[in-house]
Amino acid sequence: MLDNELNRNEVQVMKRENMSQQLGMSSSQMGGPFAEVSSTMAVPETPKGGVLVKVCYAGACYNEGQMKKRGIRPRFPGIRDTSLYPGYEIAGVIHDVCNTIPNCNYTPGDKVILFPEESLASSGYAEYIPVQDSGCILQLPQNMGLDVAAMLPGGALTAYAAVTCAKPHVEKLQKVKSCVNVLLVGAGGLGLWSLRIAQYIMGSNCSNVKLFVADNSIDKLLTAQEHECYDIIHWNEEDHEEYIVERTLDACRGGVDIIIDFVSSPRTMSRSLKVLNREGLILVGGNSMTEVSISLNTLAAKQQSIVGVPKGNLNQLQELVDAVSRGELRAPLYNIFNVEDANQVYEDLSECRITGRAIFKFANSTSNLDN
Repeated sequence: MLDNELNRNEVQVMKRENMSQQLGMSSSQMGGPFAEVSSTMAVPETPKGGVLVKVCYAGACYNEGQMKKRGIRPRFPGIRDTSLYPGYEIAGVIHDVCNTIPNCNYTPGDKVILFPEESLASSGYAEYIPVQDSGCILQLPQNMGLDVAAMLPGGALTAYAAVTCAKPHVEKLQKVKSCVNVLLVGAGGLGLWSLRIAQYIMGSNCSNVKLFVADNSIDKLLTAQEHECYDIIHWNEEDHEEYIVERTLDACRGGVDIIIDFVSSPRTMSRSLKVLNREGLILVGGNSMTEVSISLNTLAAKQQSIVGVPKGNLNQLQELVDAVSRGELRAPLYNIFNVEDANQVYEDLSECRITGRAIFKFANSTSNLDN
């Protein structure tokens, strides 16, 4: 499926005999600036020179690469150890502050998000996260809800980095073309955030930029349409490949100039190259674990480019926070689930039964923190 940056047919099924080994993973091992803490443990100590963050909301980060790397399948019947799942999107409050932090402006109760370092994924959805490097913490305005804030460090930041990378190419083409066609492959969380962010970044300059969205799911395409894309394209995997290409070209009259493909599977890449115009650009998310064959001769002859989506930085994350808090950038559709239901949520994500983003709520979060 194109949604959630995952081809479910490629997910490796964890063998039953390895399950006990996975469940025995240590939850006190330190990794980079973050420490892994099980939600069933007592409140950990505040790290020296750091802070202790109490998690209130966390995004359901369904990344195929992380799942395969850690040998995790989407569903463990009867098992609810959420520390097994990777987590990049964390929003919560400062629980405690070490008194040795120089020039500290943190106060217990401050709403914060954590910059998505690689080591953060190994923490899973812990209830408390000791943060040794306070530079990874971003304070939030009081008017920002933690549920929306939880989406910013991961999906929103990735989409922001992709659209920012594509913007110079869009502006270059706007000088020589009456209309620039941009295709977003996948109508999941990343695709919806890309829509919102492209509309925000381009602003008044978006009048001659058409945003198209392609996906295998009709429901998700209808959601993308509600998010004000120019048009939707059904990439029904049961249809003949040439018919899908023809349908795409018919919708994007004049071909496609820029493609942002967070799926990056062999089928989506092959399809994208067939509809991409001369001097076109493809931005790939690289979440697929499969290899893709590309004709370099054809790429060079058409002067086309393929670029990896860059990792967002702390400054971009701050820009996102500011734009959302000012009401200039609206969050796309999302659903909130209790973190105890992670098994079912991940299974639903793998089967593309959830439209929009999935956000986990921790039992310790309170209503006054969400506003």
